[in-house]
Amino acid sequence: MKDRTHWLRGCAVMLVACAAAASACTALPSQRVTRTPAVDTHDLMLDQAVSASGWELCAGPEPLPKRERGEAESLLVWFCPPGFDGVGGTHQEVYRYRSELAATWAYNPEFLARELPRYNMTTPWAVPDEWSYQSPVADQFTFACGEQDSALFPTTVCVAVAQYDEYVSVLVTHPTRDNMTLEQVEGLLIAIDERMEFYLRKDTE
Repeated sequence: MKDRTHWLRGCAVMLVACAAAASACTALPSQRVTRTPAVDTHDLMLDQAVSASGWELCAGPEPLPKRERGEAESLLVWFCPPGFDGVGGTHQEVYRYRSELAATWAYNPEFLARELPRYNMTTPWAVPDEWSYQSPVADQFTFACGEQDSALFPTTVCVAVAQYDEYVSVLVTHPTRDNMTLEQVEGLLIAIDERMEFYLRKDTE
């Protein structure tokens, strides 16, 4: 009888533990895969109104080929400076994942290594000394610049990668090539933050 009592107690403890684990899993924010009302990813993209004066929309917004598990949608928009000769410009990519957890997992060293590649770089990626902006909205944020070399030209390239809930935004700029200042680059990132904050607000009215 005593052994049976211990056995029953053990089963009860296991049931409580399993129930607690199941409750914790269902409580994870990553389980939310839909948003009400739905967000149009186009609204999260930069537009010509916030690009530098005289810049033109060269391409997009247009879909990109899927490249990762958990990726549900992706868009690219590309802006070109006056006198654009086919090299440089600024483009933004926005990736929507099936859940916040999928976006968090996607934002990994492999993803960052792809967005901040080492090939054709004559200097390592680094945060400029004069740069201080850190996104107050993004869940994860990375910004770095480096000197890129090619058969055509040397140029500075800056990349910002940021996760906002189930979305990841990638901004690529060429400040020296396109006569942009870091202050202007910061302005683009602020514009992205403002759009993300407005459209992805947790408590939608």
